[in-house]
Amino acid sequence: MSFPTALRRLLPLTKAALLAGAIAAAPACGGKTPTVIAPPPPPPAVNVDADAIALMPFGAVAVASLDAHTIANSTLGGDLLALGERLVPFAAQVDFQVKRDFDHAYCGMYSFSGADVGCVLTGTFHPDKLEAAAGKGIQSPFGVVVMSTYAGRKLYTVANVGFTMLSERTALSGSEAAIRRMLDRIQAGTVKRELAPWMNDWIADKSYPVLIASDVTRQSFGKTVTTYLPWVDGVQYFRARGRFNPDGGFGVSGSLTYPDAPKAQAATSGLAGVAKSFWFMSYLKLLGLDPLVRSLDVKQADKDVLFTSVLSERDARNLLHLLTSWVGQGLPQPPPDNGGGTTM
Repeated sequence: MSFPTALRRLLPLTKAALLAGAIAAAPACGGKTPTVIAPPPPPPAVNVDADAIALMPFGAVAVASLDAHTIANSTLGGDLLALGERLVPFAAQVDFQVKRDFDHAYCGMYSFSGADVGCVLTGTFHPDKLEAAAGKGIQSPFGVVVMSTYAGRKLYTVANVGFTMLSERTALSGSEAAIRRMLDRIQAGTVKRELAPWMNDWIADKSYPVLIASDVTRQSFGKTVTTYLPWVDGVQYFRARGRFNPDGGFGVSGSLTYPDAPKAQAATSGLAGVAKSFWFMSYLKLLGLDPLVRSLDVKQADKDVLFTSVLSERDARNLLHLLTSWVGQGLPQPPPDNGGGTTM
C-alpha cells in the first residue's frame, strides 16, 4: 500500500478524533455548562389529627389542658353551656353542640404581639357548614366574623380573635397572631412537641379534666401586685389541677415553686394569710370568688408551696353565672369607699 493511499484511509479517523477532542475540551476553553437548580422538596405533609399538643408553638409561658367532654357533662355542664352559647352564639348555624361535639382543648399563652392565646381544639367539626354560614354573615358578641385565607386555610376572625378548622377533627382558636404562628408551622412541615418537658408532663395527667402550668420566670407581676401580695415575688413555676367531686363540688390543688426553701416558707405564710386580708377578701366577695379562698389549705414541701381548695357546687354556679355576665361587658368596678364596713 502506498503512503498516499494509507493517508487517505486515516484521514476520516483523524477528523473524528479531533472533533471528539474539541467537544471534550470545550468547557476548559471558556465554555459554560448550563447549571440546573432542582426545586426544593415540598415540606413533609402534616397529619393535623395525630398530636394536638404538637400543634402548639414554641415559647408558651402558660398552658392548659381542658377535657371539654367531661366538663360539659358534669353537674355544672348546663351553666358552662350557657357561657359557651354567649361566647359562640352561632354554634347552631354550623351544627356544633358543645356537649356532643367538643372533646378537648389545649391552650397556650404567648407573647408574639402582646398577650396572645392559641388553642388546639379536638372534636367533631363541619368546615363546609362554617364556610357557608360565614358567607351569609356570622354575628358574635364582639362584632361580625370576617373570613379570610392564610397559609391555604380559611381563617375566621373578629377583633383580632378567631378560629380555623384544620379538619373535621381538629381546629385552632385564639388570638390572630397565635393562630397564624400555628398555621405557619403546619405549612412548613415543622410540627413537633416544643413545650417545656415539665409542662408537657403536667398536662398529660388524664385523671384531671383541668390542668394548668405556668413558667412564671418569663412573666412579670408588676410593682402593684407585689406590693399587696409580696409572697408572689420570686415564684418560678405554677401548677394547678382540678376535678369534680362526687358531691358536686370542684376540687383544686397545685403548687408554687420558689428558688429555695426560705422563700417558700415565707410564701406559705403569705398565701395562708390571704383569707385574713380584709381588703382582698372584700374585693373577692364582690366578684363572687371568696368561697374558693376561704377553704384554702396551704403547706410547705421544701421549695414548693402546696395548696388545696374545694369550691362547692353552689359557689361554682355563682362563679359561672358571673363569668357569663362578664362576656362583652367587662369586669365590675370596685365599690365606692363610703367609710362603711363590709359584711363578710
